Amino acid sequence: MKTLLLITAIIFPLVVSANDVCQPNNFMATYEIEQKTQSVTSAKQNELILLRTHNSIFHISNQKVATQWSKLSNNYMKKTSYFIDDKRAIEYEAAKTKFKQEWEYHAQLLHPGFKTQSTFIESTGYGCEKLEHYQQRTHDKIVNIWWLPEKKLVKRIQSDFDNKSVNWQLKKITYKDQVIKKQLGTLLSFQSTDFTDIGDNESDPFFRKMIHLGFIEHSASGFYDSEGNSLSSSHQH
Repeated sequence: MKTLLLITAIIFPLVVSANDVCQPNNFMATYEIEQKTQSVTSAKQNELILLRTHNSIFHISNQKVATQWSKLSNNYMKKTSYFIDDKRAIEYEAAKTKFKQEWEYHAQLLHPGFKTQSTFIESTGYGCEKLEHYQQRTHDKIVNIWWLPEKKLVKRIQSDFDNKSVNWQLKKITYKDQVIKKQLGTLLSFQSTDFTDIGDNESDPFFRKMIHLGFIEHSASGFYDSEGNSLSSSHQH
């Protein structure tokens, strides 16, 4: 019952505004991330799920690690990390943020200022399926971004640098509440520990493993490379 109440609070706002056709509050978008190098013939493929609800955002990497950001009052945001194989979660202390920028950063998989850092190439389609193409160029890197402005959602990111190519491709999106509730129910059922209590529980094999892997000292930024590794918060696209 507790988990059901939490799911309901996450998905359904206390005050429901008029439905936005292109930007429903709740959805799950699945991205395939493929990395290729000139020296290696086989490509590496991984998956990232972006789950948006009215007041929470989840990034689920390869169904192994998930990170949740939750809206709180007065521009505070709380982060929780979920370790799916261990069925455990760590809750971090709420922090005051530049809320709009931080929320968009996690919700869009793109830095909020990406347009000002890019060159507009073209626009195709219309309505909810309008698609904009942007490009960022530096002396050693080219990034092409295909953006669905009405949905505020990335459709594709193609990065080429050195001898490596990394492609993010939106594969599917679902708006079905039962699918979203099932995913949330799995995560919210995990045993959760407050970060401040870890010092009193270092004998726990789970925490020893997390410390060894660096998850506790270096919490995930919410951005992942093609192998599901967390990228630093300086990641701009």
